[in-house]
Amino acid sequence: MQRILAGETDAEIAAAMNIGEPSVRKFIERICHEFGLNSDHSDSRRYKRSELVTLVAKHKPDLLGEYQPHINHQLTVTDTEETDDTNVTEFILQLLSTHQPINEEFTKFLTRVNFNEQEKKQMSKALNKIGYQHYLNSDFNKALSYLKIAVELKPDFGSAHYNLGATYEKLDNWNQACKHYKIAMQYQNRAGDAAINNLARLEILQGNNAEAIELIEPILFRVKDNTVKAALHKNLGWAYFQQNCYAQAKQHLLISLELETDYAPAYGLLAQVQEAQGDKQGAILSWQNFLESYSHDQQLNKVRWKLPELEVWKLNAMRNVNQPNFTNCESPDFFQKSGL
Repeated sequence: MQRILAGETDAEIAAAMNIGEPSVRKFIERICHEFGLNSDHSDSRRYKRSELVTLVAKHKPDLLGEYQPHINHQLTVTDTEETDDTNVTEFILQLLSTHQPINEEFTKFLTRVNFNEQEKKQMSKALNKIGYQHYLNSDFNKALSYLKIAVELKPDFGSAHYNLGATYEKLDNWNQACKHYKIAMQYQNRAGDAAINNLARLEILQGNNAEAIELIEPILFRVKDNTVKAALHKNLGWAYFQQNCYAQAKQHLLISLELETDYAPAYGLLAQVQEAQGDKQGAILSWQNFLESYSHDQQLNKVRWKLPELEVWKLNAMRNVNQPNFTNCESPDFFQKSGL
């Protein structure tokens, strides 16, 4: 039973216990009989194994991690042919849908079972979805536990790599964040484009403005998603601003605001560019737009974690708006309205 829970094949169990494969199959039948696992599918060893693992996972999940096999398991031809039944997969997906915490034993079990490719895809999608929900709730450590297994089961899952990179970033682990962003950016889809955007932002924060520009400019022509495109133009404008290329910076920031009219980061950067160009009135208007847009974003509260630069820009906005409006900002009503 321990070896069944470890995911070993009939042949591996037979070799390890020095018995014949027919004896293994007989033992499996007897074990299932003892647990009352008799069904219409009794002719399928795969089904019996699935029912047994499902039962243990439901009532005694700690047993799944008690036995660590020393054999490097490979799917046999017989195992591959008998993967029609997805009872274990369905149970695990049902268990995951309840957002139960993934303990160490269950993690070991998931990564040890010989799922077929379709099962891995199903499992990874479920893990990625739950991990993303925890990310939105700012429960980044829990999100990490789901997303790490998602990419382990399906290493070419670009969206999960992106979400994992974003989670690592929120946990201030920039090395791991960059690693997973770079994997995600290999796939020319929305997640890949968003990964390039986030990677460029990290480059800017480290003073690598030229590197950020080199990341963004080659992909701008093919990006279709307006939200991602607005973020890319914003970061391009930011990088050019840091290089004192104010005209180019302003051009990209205005494009960003055409794509997303209430985009707070673009307003904050545009205000700084206008200040550098000596356009004080324009800067004041942009700072006010920044405060209104940023307040609206906070009220939506999609992600409670805040970009550190936006908090700094918020203070700059409050210092740089004209005196009458700034006086109004200090009233309790304004602070309540703006979420400050």
